[in-house]
Amino acid sequence: MKKLSYRILGFAITSLVFLATVSSASACIFGHYQPQVPKSLQK
Repeated sequence: MKKLSYRILGFAITSLVFLATVSSASACIFGHYQPQVPKSLQK
């Protein structure tokens, strides 16, 4: 029974990480792209 719960937990974690990656990548073509802040907004 423990093996089954570990497999289900692993599948759930993998699915959630995949969904988080897909949703963050939908905001930009590049997943880790961070545009530069304009000088007028920098303090």
